[in-house]
Amino acid sequence: MTKDLEHPLLQQPIDALSVSPEFKDMSKANGFNTLQEILDEPLHELPLKAKSGYRMLRELLDVLQANGLEDLAEDWENP
Repeated sequence: MTKDLEHPLLQQPIDALSVSPEFKDMSKANGFNTLQEILDEPLHELPLKAKSGYRMLRELLDVLQANGLEDLAEDWENP
């Protein structure tokens, strides 16, 4: 499901964001350039992707929450 929102954070390159080096590595390994690209995928599958895990999902959720975008991830547990 595409969760599109006009928020500049979602379109910024992940390399430019204040996220961990591990999150940047995971994003690169899976071809994600922006947070929007991650949100375009089912979030319950993120921990199963290359160089990922539940810690990467937690970091994504924390970034969204810190920017008032937590509603974009409300259904991550319900595929």
